[in-house]
This record gives sequence, C-alpha cells and structure tokens, in this order.
Amino acid sequence: MWKARDPRPEEISALQRLREQYDLRPLVIHANYLINMASPDTAMRSRSVEAFRGEISRARALGAEYLVLHPGSYRDGSPETGIRTIAASIREAARETSFEKVTLLIENTCGQGNTLGGRFEELRDILALVDGLPVACCIDTAHCYAAGMDISTNAGLGKIVTALDETLGLGRVRVIHTNDSRSVLGSHLDRHEHIGKGGIGREGFRRIVNHPSLRDKTFILETPLDEPGDDRWNMQAIRSLRPGSEPRRTIKRTAAGSLRRKIHIPRASEQRHGKANR
Repeated sequence: MWKARDPRPEEISALQRLREQYDLRPLVIHANYLINMASPDTAMRSRSVEAFRGEISRARALGAEYLVLHPGSYRDGSPETGIRTIAASIREAARETSFEKVTLLIENTCGQGNTLGGRFEELRDILALVDGLPVACCIDTAHCYAAGMDISTNAGLGKIVTALDETLGLGRVRVIHTNDSRSVLGSHLDRHEHIGKGGIGREGFRRIVNHPSLRDKTFILETPLDEPGDDRWNMQAIRSLRPGSEPRRTIKRTAAGSLRRKIHIPRASEQRHGKANR
C-alpha cells in the first residue's frame, strides 16, 4: 500500500541492538513495489517520487547502507523515455531528501512487458544520468535467468560476469539477490524458487557464490516461504556451497516443504568470509 509508517525510536534502537548482536552488515532495504519512477503518467510519477522520498528517510533513520529500487515501467512510452524519466525522478527526490549515507541500488528485472531493467545496458544508461549521486546496482539471479541470461552454466555465468563488468563495472554491483527461478529461461516471468530447486540449480549457485569476481559481494535470499522454516533451509542450502561455511547440523526439506531437524545458523563472527545475511 502507499501509506507507510515511520519507525518509532524504540524500534530503531531495537534494530540497532539486533544488528550488533548478529553482526548484520550491510542492512539492505527494498523500496515499495508500487513505486514507478519511470511512469509517463504525471500523477503516478509524482506519487512515486513522494513515496520514494519516504523510503529514503526511513532508510536513513534505520541506518541502512542500501535502498533497492525496481526501475519501473515506461508503460505506453519508450525505453529511452522511461530511462530519462526515472533519472529525473531520482534527481528530484534527492533534491528534496538527501541520501546522506544511504546508497541507492537499481535492480535488474526479468524484462516483462514494458518494465525497464531487463538488460544491463538499461541500468548503465540510468546510472549515467544520475552521475554524482550515490547510486549503484543490485543484481537478481532469478531475474537474469528469466530475462534470458543462462546463469546456470559455467559458460553462461562467465558471459554474464563479463557483461556486468563491461556495462556497469563490477564495483557498482553491491548486492546479489540470490534466488532460483521457477520460470523457464527467457520466460520474462518473475517467479522465485528455493535454492537448487529451479532452473539455475544447485551447481549453478555453487559457481555463482564461489566466482572470484562475485564471492565477496553481499548475497541476500528472496526465496519463497511456503512452509515454516523454509528461510533456514535456503540459508543452509546456499551456505553449504561455500567451502568451510557448512552449518553444524543439517535439515531436510520434504516435498511438502516441512522441516525435519533444526539447524544452527552461525553468526558472521563465526565465519569471517561471509556476512550474516549470506
């Protein structure tokens, strides 16, 4: 919904204590999905800019390092117009509400319909138009796959990493949304799946999280929560692919998704090579 509530001081303090307790770095917030900063509709764009300013303010209040934004849809316009519009919208919001220590991350998409971000070149062009502002990128593995980038194979991953470096620069990829894809390659449908259960597969993710150009990025799961405990199952699944990062106990996920055993999730302080949300 459009209406949002600002966090109370006691909630901010509680989050800060939990971040210290669990060594949660960085804190990444996702902007409201209703926001469409690329819309050619004046009323929608104005409402989106106002809502986005609220997202910036809340991210600052919570001490977040990153705020993720979908680039939006150009609807009945053109990609070029949409790119110029989102850039102008970001600059307008920044004039009225400073990012301060928050970095905005534009996320790639599966390229469905008139949605921007299905190609890295579109992200590049957006970033070029907001040069001087704290803006970088978030890359979603499921979105790559659904957009037609076969990230599941060794050769495909190599091509994608090269394309990222040539278009955006790997240094501007700060966060990787780590999701398998329920949709088939090139379907342009955004359907996330449990790690190893979709088209990218377990071995595909093994290559992704261990790739020398990606392994030190921040990996965040956005996998489904079909059954209680699926978040822990996916956390174990992705951590088990990093040498030396295996949890102390294992759990099994049945066909229905239920958990059979509990799992110890080590803090980042117990494994210096990974962040707590990896």
